[in-house]
Amino acid sequence: MRPWHRDNAADTFESKIGIMKTYFTKATLKIRILHLALVTLIILTSFDVTGQENLIKVHDYLMPQKGKSMVEVYTGLPYVAIGQYSYGFSDRFSAGIIYGYTPFVKGFGFRIKSVIAEPDQSMRISLKSPFIYYPKSEGQNKEPWVLAWPAVNFEWKLKNEAKIWAGAGIMGAACTEYLFKSGSHMDEPEHIHTEKMEKDEKMFAIYNTFQVGYSKPFSQNLSYVIEVAPVMKGFKLKSPDGFLDALPVIVTTGLSYSF
Repeated sequence: MRPWHRDNAADTFESKIGIMKTYFTKATLKIRILHLALVTLIILTSFDVTGQENLIKVHDYLMPQKGKSMVEVYTGLPYVAIGQYSYGFSDRFSAGIIYGYTPFVKGFGFRIKSVIAEPDQSMRISLKSPFIYYPKSEGQNKEPWVLAWPAVNFEWKLKNEAKIWAGAGIMGAACTEYLFKSGSHMDEPEHIHTEKMEKDEKMFAIYNTFQVGYSKPFSQNLSYVIEVAPVMKGFKLKSPDGFLDALPVIVTTGLSYSF
């Protein structure tokens, strides 16, 4: 994910947020990383622990439980590293802080997680929503901007205590200039009003995601987590230009630890 790049009005929204390269500068390398994540997901999902029930652990990768804390550390695309801390205000709701960076971009904010419903012991419906602020890049003419990504997942627990989930989300990204500007363009001449409306469209965008994930507990306090979330415009992958220019897919893989 990249901050906006201030340019002339003819630039599209995608160029507005800039085309910034991360460590993954070659398309083939980026695709191999995605393939590796998918292969890992398939292998772990198919892992059979039949006859080893006594070794099964019950750590919940998502919720730290009431009065407890959770630390999560991830890597993937587009971030090189993401760190999160959350506190359980109840067994169904937690909130905390999030920080991540690529070699060129950093972002920080907060994240809420909630269990919406739990029809039975093997299924639950959850909500995850990060809100991230990206400061203006020093030494470069880049706009500060914000991102919100509420996502609902349907999750199932397997016999080996691993969990798989699938769901959908809405991702909104906008320049702070767009969010905090004042006044209306409606009383302006038509050509000026049209130009400003077109500029506004380049400073704000909404996408949708379809995510799948898997978690496997290693102990009563530690779990492995992986999630793959294509970023879409309807049912079509968004253009790889500009925002998420490396690959229009968000991949996170790492560890979740409760204490």
